[in-house]
Parts: sequence; structure tokens; C-alpha cells
Amino acid sequence: MTLSIPTVLSSVVTVLYSLADTYFVGMMNNPVQTAAVALAAPMLLAFNAVNNLFGVGSSSMISRALGRKDYETVRQSSSFGFYGAFFCGIIFAFLSALLRTPLLALLGADAVTALPTNGYLNWTVTIGAVPSILNVVMAYMIRAEGASLHASIGTMSGCFLNILLDPVFILPWGLNMGAVGAALATCLSNCFALVYFLAYLFLRRKTACISISPKSLRLNRDIITGVCSVGIPASIQNLLNVTGTTILNNFTAAFGASALAAMGICQKVNMVPMYVAMGLSQGLMPLVSYNYASRNRKRMKDALFFSVKLSLSFMTIVAIFFYFCSGPLTSFFIEDAGTVAYGSQF
Repeated sequence: MTLSIPTVLSSVVTVLYSLADTYFVGMMNNPVQTAAVALAAPMLLAFNAVNNLFGVGSSSMISRALGRKDYETVRQSSSFGFYGAFFCGIIFAFLSALLRTPLLALLGADAVTALPTNGYLNWTVTIGAVPSILNVVMAYMIRAEGASLHASIGTMSGCFLNILLDPVFILPWGLNMGAVGAALATCLSNCFALVYFLAYLFLRRKTACISISPKSLRLNRDIITGVCSVGIPASIQNLLNVTGTTILNNFTAAFGASALAAMGICQKVNMVPMYVAMGLSQGLMPLVSYNYASRNRKRMKDALFFSVKLSLSFMTIVAIFFYFCSGPLTSFFIEDAGTVAYGSQF
């Protein structure tokens, strides 16, 4: 609970800022703007493929190395995870800009939704890929060392900033930028969270085991294999989720902007229980890895089964709540009657 509660709280705040984008864009009561946020969502989900590869992979290596008291492996794993994520973020941004026209078509944008979707992608992917990916990967690594509270503070600080900036950038009384304003707020908040983590590591450079110094970067075969053996399966799982969401949006696009907007709202609402479960698992992971490496298998299994019982109970409550409150949940984000009708069924 010590590791998981701060992580679950930061995950919930992360969802809230994601919901804030949809909520404030929805206040414009324009399904096209809300649809743009939904269409761009698979690209933001795709970031998690990199996050999982280098964040989950390196943090697992870090926790297992700490269990063995192998601090050199901790430094090399964290440095490899940081710079691997950094270069992947640059590649992500470059390809997004270079292949923008076919990318918009792949995401399901049409003549009506292409312009706001393109603007959203400019800020969140072309400019925002590197800070978005790095702040998540660094949170994983800091949490792996046991500093779950600081990992959560960094994540939540960016989220709260996003929530504060959203109405100013999106709504008519502010800058009236619509979906593009939501993307700009997201980009700035990710940059803020990244600065927090960099400052934390700088201040703790003499006591922290993890390192992002280029001097610690070694293309060591054991490090690369260890990170990838855990990170690649997690990354593939996320890529399948992205593929499913993209295909679903393409099919939904045939029914118009209202259906797309409703699908986007439902996907965002569904992120709440999903991210709570992810927060629980992220908090659990260092405990499992550390105890696995130190051969305390009983404690590892006890922690795992406790988490399973906790998450199943939570999911049952959520399922019942969603079933009976589907209509009000959709209308909370937008008042367009067609969108609410679709959203309730979805």
C-alpha cells in the first residue's frame, strides 16, 4: 500500500487531466472538436509502447538489481532506459511530422475533422513526444528505487497544471483554441513534469542509485537483454491496444462526428478504472521484482494475491456503476443529444 497508494493517486490525476481535455473541449458543444481529441488518442496511447519498453523494462532491472545490491547494473539500466526513451521520442516526433497526411487518414480523420486533429497532433506528438515519454519513463525509474511519493508528485504536478491551463486555452473566454488548446496545455504540463524529475535527480545525484548520466550509458548485452525481455512484451500489449482503438475509430467514423465524439468520451471514462489498476500494478512491480531477486518468494506471492483481490473488488463496483449511470456520464462531457445517445449505448 505504501508503494501503490501514491501511484494510484497519480494515475487517477493523470486520468482526470485526460478527462479535462475532453470535458473542456466538450463545453464548446462542437462534436467536431471532441472528435479530434478522440481521433488523436491512439497516437498518445502509442507513447505507452515506448514507456513500457524502457520504463517497465528498466525499472524491473533496477528493482531486481537493488535486491541483489548490484548498484552498477542499477546505474547502467537507468541510463539505458532514459536515453533509449529520449531517442525513440525524437523518432516518434520526426515520423509524425513527415508522414502526417497518411497518418491522419489512418487515424480516421476526414475533411471535417482533419484540421483540428492535425493541430492537436502538432503539439502533443511533433513537439510533445519527447517530454511526454521521458516524464513517464523517469517516474517508473524513480518509483523502482522506492521513491514512489516523488514519482507521483512529479506526475501529479504536471497534471494539475494541465487542468488549470485547459479552460484558458480551450474556451471562448480564453484563447478560444478548441482541441488545439487542449494539446498545447498537455505539452506544457509534460514539460513541467519533466523539469521536476530532472531537478529531483540533480538534487539527489549523490545519494540516488539511478543515473541518467551519459557516463553510465553502456550498450551492455546483459542490460539490453534484461530491459527488452520485460519491456518488449509490455510494449507489444500496448501496441495491440493502439491498433484496436485505431480500427474502432475508423469504423465509428462512418457514423459521423457525433459517434466519434461519443466513442472518445467512453474511452476516456473507461481509462479511470484502467489507470487505477495500472497504478496498483506499477506500485506492486518493484516489490515483486525486489523480493524475487532476494528470493523472498512468499512475500512476493502474498503481495500479488492481495493486489488481485483488491483490484477485482474495485472493478466489480465500477462495472455496476457504469452500467446504471451511462447516460449521465456521457452528458457530463457534452450536451449534444446525438452524442449522448451514442455514448450511453457505448
